[in-house]
Amino acid sequence: MKVGVYGATGYGGMQLITLLQRHPEVSLEFISSNSHSGIPLSNLYKKLTGRLSHILIDSEEAKARLESVDLIFLALPHGVSMSYVKEIIAINPHLKIIDLSGDFRIQNLQIYEEWYGFDHILKEKVPEFVYGLPELFREKIKKAQYIANPGCFPTSMILPLYPLMDQGVLEPRVIVDAKTGVSGAGRKAKEQFLFSEVQDNTYAYNTGRHRHSPEVVEIIRETTGKTMEFLFSPHIVPSSRGIYSTIYTTLREGVTPEEINAIYQTYYGNEAFIELTPFIPSTKDVNRSNRVFIHSFHDPLSKTLILFSTIDNLMKGASSQAIQNMNLMWGFDETLGIDTDYYYL
Repeated sequence: MKVGVYGATGYGGMQLITLLQRHPEVSLEFISSNSHSGIPLSNLYKKLTGRLSHILIDSEEAKARLESVDLIFLALPHGVSMSYVKEIIAINPHLKIIDLSGDFRIQNLQIYEEWYGFDHILKEKVPEFVYGLPELFREKIKKAQYIANPGCFPTSMILPLYPLMDQGVLEPRVIVDAKTGVSGAGRKAKEQFLFSEVQDNTYAYNTGRHRHSPEVVEIIRETTGKTMEFLFSPHIVPSSRGIYSTIYTTLREGVTPEEINAIYQTYYGNEAFIELTPFIPSTKDVNRSNRVFIHSFHDPLSKTLILFSTIDNLMKGASSQAIQNMNLMWGFDETLGIDTDYYYL
């Protein structure tokens, strides 16, 4: 299968390319970057020296190659990706596309434009994008031409919430305190992400206004028919990767912790990448893997149910999940190329 990638020089794009070049069914035909065109990719990422010889090309040259590939990955910023999707579809309407930005995740375009601050230029195509969370939309993904790859925070929140919301065992009020490593903010230099600002520091940002909030609410409503009073507060921690979501909610009267465990086993007991752990997980448990660790704890004194969820933001939160979607679209083993070794450090 022949693949092209737009937006290869950010952290997510680089993780994607690292995985694609090892995938046994993939031929990486081109890698596009307007800001670094004409430069060998290995000049930017020395780790690829001797492993990947691709010269980066600009988007104009990439257009000329769209007829020769089967699938395009876009690892571009929000608001930018949709313009490339529009060009790609105009040139080759039969291409399959996996978009890692937020431009096609939210079906309610009024909500998208309010939270992202962009006028959507491809409104008519948004309904054709399937939300690429395999554990919820596996059968739709298999038949899809276009995939909207989920956000990193939403992946870590939707997976633990969905089974319990679907079974109606939770009160509708949900509060999420989530921590992320700095790679989630991208590779561009920003003052608040300088080493001296992040080291020995933790801080909240965009509390109640993070653009991933409506994504979670919409997918839970779509899959369960239920609405939530949802508050999300993300935090930056001095780590390069990983997401740790701690979710606070309340069980409906009469529901027991044993029932919660049974629900999770019914929904996720056979999932290749979800681990229902008897312990409270850490980000090191999942970093550099496509795995999700979920643990539930019920505090009888406060009557609070706490859900712990950990993922790698660059893997299950972005690139390896995109490949998981690709595997489903082409009928490959879902774990192919992403059932990687797990490193503790």
